[in-house]
Formats: sequence, C-alpha cells, structure tokens
Amino acid sequence: MEKLKFNFTLGDDTELLKKMKEAYLACPAAVKYCKELGIPDEKIDKYITKIFDFVSDINYCKKCPGIKNCTKENAYLISKVDYHGTIVETTMTPCKEIIKRVAFERQFQVRDFNDELLDASIRDIDKTAPRKAALQLYADFVKGNSNPWIYLTGGAGSGRSYFAAVMCVDAASRSMGPICFLNSAKRVRELAELANKKGEAFQKELDKYCNARILVLDDFGNEFVNDFIRDTIIYPIISTRHNKNLMTIFTSDFTIDEIETLYSTSKAGQLRAKQICKIISTSAKKEINLGTLAIY
Repeated sequence: MEKLKFNFTLGDDTELLKKMKEAYLACPAAVKYCKELGIPDEKIDKYITKIFDFVSDINYCKKCPGIKNCTKENAYLISKVDYHGTIVETTMTPCKEIIKRVAFERQFQVRDFNDELLDASIRDIDKTAPRKAALQLYADFVKGNSNPWIYLTGGAGSGRSYFAAVMCVDAASRSMGPICFLNSAKRVRELAELANKKGEAFQKELDKYCNARILVLDDFGNEFVNDFIRDTIIYPIISTRHNKNLMTIFTSDFTIDEIETLYSTSKAGQLRAKQICKIISTSAKKEINLGTLAIY
C-alpha cells in the first residue's frame, strides 16, 4: 500500500501521529465519513493510526491504477472504519473494482480462452467489411433488436476465435450472461464421455450449453463426429437454441455445406446432418469469411 511519506526520526511517535492527523484533515471524504459515524474529535486522535489506514486507501484508490497494477500491500482490499459505542475499529472489504471483476467473470459458465483476452476491447477490432458485418449482427443482439447467429469462417490466423472471444467479453461487461465459450473438440468429447456414464451429469452439462444466453462453438467441425455425437449432442444443442432464439456463435475452418458433409457419417445420418445445417443457415443467414491474414 502506498503511504504518505513522512520525514521523522525513528521513535518520534508524536511527530508521526501529527502527520497522520494532518493527512486525515486533508482528506474530505474521510472527515465526512467519520463525522457521519459520529466519531468525536478525541476518538479521532486516540485511534488515528487505524483511521490513517482508511485515509491511505482513499487517497490511493481515488487514483486507481486498475486491478492489474494495484500495488497496495493488501491488494484489492480497502480499510473500512466502524464506530461501536466508544471504540473505533477497522475492517477490510473487497474494493469495488474487484467486486465488478468477479461479477464480470461469473458471466462465463465455461470459458475456453486465455485470461489475457478478458481485457480485450471490441473497439480494437479492425473495421474491415467482414468484421463490420459481424459487429452489426452483434450490435443488433446487444440492442435487443434480434438474436442472430454468427457463423465465422476464415483461414488460420484470421482472428475468428479472437473475434468471438471479444464479443463475449463485451457481452459479459454488459451482464448479458450466462455465457459458454466452448472449444468444440474438447467439450464434445467430454459430453460423449459423460453420456457413457450413469447419472445426471451428461444432461446437466448438455442443458447448460442448450440454455446459455450466449454460446460459442469454437473450431466447430473439428470435434470427433459419429452418429451418436451428432444425434445426441450436436442436434439437441443446435435445435434447442434455435427454438429458444438464443444467440449462438460459430467459428470454423469449414463452410456450412462442408459441415453437412462432415456430419453425414452414414446414409441414414445424412438427413439429420442436413437438418442441423439448415437450422444453422436459417439462424445465421450467411457465413462471414474473415479472410486469411494473420491479424491477431
């Protein structure tokens, strides 16, 4: 914690206490707060060392450098003064920024992208034509005008996953969760393993993906595919979200037509694969190709 720097001789408690009192009097917020608590002047003097921690936090936090740059001794905590009868006490409470951050991160039920992307901003997305088209769809969703699905294709390094993550981060900052950002291969494999076990875990996890307000299927089409996975996992997620008009974002190496081919694992399964892709095409309306440039 940054403290006010005093020039005093070691052991000169009187001078130190005087400086603490001066710092308190020079902090209108602390003075007002203590007066509202009804702390008399003589108690201020008696408990000035405790009150000074409160003053130090006020002075530091009013110029908050951000969570990542907090250098306080008790990072993310602030001193709070309480007055009980004749005694002044201090307690530590979480700062408002960390409370906001926790609430923000709780918007994600599943988050298969790196922590550093949590600080990414949608304002940093370049405004090429394909990205502008996707941003408009996302803006329509934020404004409540519609819940369009977004299907992003493009070559390796084109920023599909980054773009989807940034949209989710922006939505989380608006408290638009719950959000599930899934690595498709990883999460489909997990669901398949749960389906082979007894218990309710499979349905509980499947329901989470079916009902999240925002779902991202990242690298869609790279998951292992067979009839069971297509019919028991992919179709329920896609059809339920379509019926409930829930925002769904896909990033994929493949076009929707290519996804149909991938999911046509048997002659009988061709109809189900066609049905899945028809739902995607209807809800997403068009594919957005972000190109092949390694931008991100």
